[in-house]
Amino acid sequence: MGLLSTFFTGVIALAGAVSAVQYCDSGTSVCYSETKAGDLFVRVALPAVEQNPFDILMQVVAPKAAAGWAAIAWGGKMTKNPITVAWANGNKTVVSSRWADLIPHIFEPSSPRRCHPFWPNGCLLTWHQKHPRTSGRYPKATYTVLKGSTANATHWTLTALCSQCASWTADGVTTALNPNDKAAKFAYALAPTAPSQPANNASSIVKHTIHAAFTVDLAAARTDKFETFFEMELRWDLDETSGKK
Repeated sequence: MGLLSTFFTGVIALAGAVSAVQYCDSGTSVCYSETKAGDLFVRVALPAVEQNPFDILMQVVAPKAAAGWAAIAWGGKMTKNPITVAWANGNKTVVSSRWADLIPHIFEPSSPRRCHPFWPNGCLLTWHQKHPRTSGRYPKATYTVLKGSTANATHWTLTALCSQCASWTADGVTTALNPNDKAAKFAYALAPTAPSQPANNASSIVKHTIHAAFTVDLAAARTDKFETFFEMELRWDLDETSGKK
């Protein structure tokens, strides 16, 4: 498979809106706005700003049995928004910044063909529109892997600071998250099979087995302690971490 060639295929149904829960990490003093998205816990913290630009502290907790890899789409769509993909590698986690696009107006024959003995030539060949995806790394969004990014026998956790996840440009249109949005649309996908090269953040991944949309209360994620969280509680010496991705 390609980097992200099978990510978010089909239509994503919006999961029921989930009320935000404040989660304070027992290993640090960081408090997040937490949403349960299927088997994942997705947590975010934002600076106390009114508009973009801003960085985002994020944490994803996933069970290994269900999530050999997991992904979060920041615009709630299968394409044309930043996608954070993560997985376990030993007792640490790996993060990969990715993006997917559609190539429109490609048609292929429908299968099976419609046939009838009274039709000319016996069968009617119909066509349907196909939307193949191109995908790859997304260098505009950068990640700093932080304290709390671990993996054990049952779960893995990614804790990271993301720059340029809160805004993006597609087809000449710039979209930005609203830090006051109480129901921002996100999406997730996962598969139980781990990437083929878990130490490589550009590794290919298999097709997802589960995908859905969910909402995040960004307003509840705003905190005036954001800089303190990052500088005092979460940041490791970069010699001891995977650093920027």
